Parts: sequence; C-alpha cells; structure tokens
Amino acid sequence: MPYQQRSAERLHLGSSRRMWRWEDDIVDGLPSDGSLVVDRRVHARDPYTRQIFASGIVTILRLERHDGRANRYVVRDAEPHEAARVLCAEATWLEPDPR
Repeated sequence: MPYQQRSAERLHLGSSRRMWRWEDDIVDGLPSDGSLVVDRRVHARDPYTRQIFASGIVTILRLERHDGRANRYVVRDAEPHEAARVLCAEATWLEPDPR
C-alpha cells in the first residue's frame, strides 16, 4: 500500500490501523485485490473516474524500500482482535456531534 509522507513516521511495523485508498468501483463492492475488507467503509465516490475512496483496518507487516527511499508498506487485513483495538480507539476519540 503506497503512502504519502504525512504521518508516515508514526507507522510502526506490527501495528494495526485504518488505511484509506482510491480504488476502482466494481459491481459487488469488494476490491479486486481482496484486501482492505475488515470494517470496510466507502467515504466518497467519483462518478467520472468510477473510483471510490474506501478505508479498512489493516496490520502493517513490513516496509519496502526502492532507490533507498521507503515508499510502500506491505499490509494484511487485520485479525478480529487487532481490528477490535482499532475500533475501540476510534470510538474513544470520536468527536461529538456538534448538533
């Protein structure tokens, strides 16, 4: 999973977290590579490119470096106990509804 520099220094190998990505929108709603399916959420749809902005909970396995620069994390879908920790943290830090 490629990443941008923002907040990348806080990603620790073996940790679980929610990750986001743009991907092709397909009929059955599951990604073609079969990943990013644990607590999968679609946040936005682009009708022109037929892509969706989706998130899911993953566990970071390793960092791949190319040309001396880190530019890709290898991840897998989180196990139930790993996802539970992320969901609990999200619920703890959920901002209250301003209404």
